[in-house]
Amino acid sequence: MRKKRTIRLPCLLLTGLGGITLVAIIAIGLAAQPLPGPVAIATDLPTATPTAPAPPPANPLEQQEAALQPRFRAELNGLAQAPRYFIQASVDPGTGQVTGQMSVEYTYRGVQPLTELAFRLLPNAQAIYGGGSLTVENVTQKGRSLQTTLAQGRTVLRVSLPQPLQPGQMTALSIAFRAQVPAGSGQGYGIFSRSQESLSLAGWYPLLALYQDGWQTPPVPAVGDAMWAETSLYDVRLIVPSGYEVVSTGTAIERQDKAGQSTWHIVSGPAREFALAMSNRFEQRETQVDGVRLRLYTLPARAAATAPDEALKMMAAAFKAYVARFGPYPYTEFDLVEAAVDIGGYEFSGMVYVDYNRRVRGPFEPYRYLSAHEIAHQWWYNLVGNASVDEPWLDEALASYAAVLYLQYAGDAQGAARLLESWKADYGLRRPGDPPVDSSALLFSNWVAYRRTVYYHGALFLDELRQTLGDERFFALLQRLQTRYRYRMMTTGDFLREAEDIAGHDIAALWARWFR
Repeated sequence: MRKKRTIRLPCLLLTGLGGITLVAIIAIGLAAQPLPGPVAIATDLPTATPTAPAPPPANPLEQQEAALQPRFRAELNGLAQAPRYFIQASVDPGTGQVTGQMSVEYTYRGVQPLTELAFRLLPNAQAIYGGGSLTVENVTQKGRSLQTTLAQGRTVLRVSLPQPLQPGQMTALSIAFRAQVPAGSGQGYGIFSRSQESLSLAGWYPLLALYQDGWQTPPVPAVGDAMWAETSLYDVRLIVPSGYEVVSTGTAIERQDKAGQSTWHIVSGPAREFALAMSNRFEQRETQVDGVRLRLYTLPARAAATAPDEALKMMAAAFKAYVARFGPYPYTEFDLVEAAVDIGGYEFSGMVYVDYNRRVRGPFEPYRYLSAHEIAHQWWYNLVGNASVDEPWLDEALASYAAVLYLQYAGDAQGAARLLESWKADYGLRRPGDPPVDSSALLFSNWVAYRRTVYYHGALFLDELRQTLGDERFFALLQRLQTRYRYRMMTTGDFLREAEDIAGHDIAALWARWFR
């Protein structure tokens, strides 16, 4: 038996990898050419059948410390009752099949006895995930099979509990599942897909729905984001063919290579979800900001409008600005991965995807904005959560305006002004009859209208709020939100209350222009 090898991920700038990393994303093309069509990736390996997840460690919180900087590890003590996932899965990049077993520990924090748990099976939603599937084969509790019911187009799985769960009680379920990743179906965003270049895995396992006065399982919108989950802790073991690199949420703490297979052991730290991607073509570049390893994963291109080194420099500058304006990033690493994302980019806990063509084909300014927007979601979505379907402005508007703050902090006041003026010119200020900024994603059927209201009207509101408060109080507001709502869910009401408290007076007139 080969001795276990602990991965120590060095901070080597411009380190080329023969593979990819565990993130959840799709493949990308070469050079400035159209993306290649789907081609099966030969593995010459049988699909491994995962065994049941290993028993939870004696102190799972201690193991999660590897994903956090030392000065933030004590924050895990406040997450003792957070949901915990222990997942073991095998991934076949050639067929797109994922076979997994997982154990979920859930502590009920409601008031009335709870008779069922609800999970989201997001790959069954064609609107966002497109063309794939996620199937639960069985659910057991202490070896006893439980009754399950599918609902809402197979995107919701309800599990009946044999005994009602009382407030403060914990239950553990074991779930066997399998996912089929489509080969460039042309549906969805491209975040659950496979191609010649890579395999993208977003939403690839059953995800606990959020419980707030009942299980929150809204319909999957036509546009926007369906991910709505409380902060959880993940312990994941992935079995993949040797030669493939995995990039993912969290930090890899161990890797074993044996008989043509690699087993990756990854812990997430506090995370909204666990996403990953794998390939053998990513090129890695790395730098550090505020003790955080920033990793950029690009695909080969003979010529690109924005060189990888320039993209890494921009990534670091944006990250530095956000640490200064929002507050520290508690994790040990962050990844930006190129992908074929139809909507430009997509955020996950600990990583983001940015469309390959935005860097390769340019121009630079839209690519810079898109990357800065997605990076900002690590603060507004992952650290501070919100109802992504019901109140998407809370993360999308803040991430959009964050790009302005980054440009100003980096000394490009003219670039920031151009960005604001482009929003006013292209989308205008809010007029009577326009949807309010805090509209639900379910109100929209196309991206133009959705972005106009949620992203850009929301960002212009934030700019007016900044002018009303002044820079000192505005930045104090952003840092207060990060401090008070970290690992929690923030609502529009919370935002208004905190803004008025910082202002020292109501902001009713300003609020009415954008939200009434």
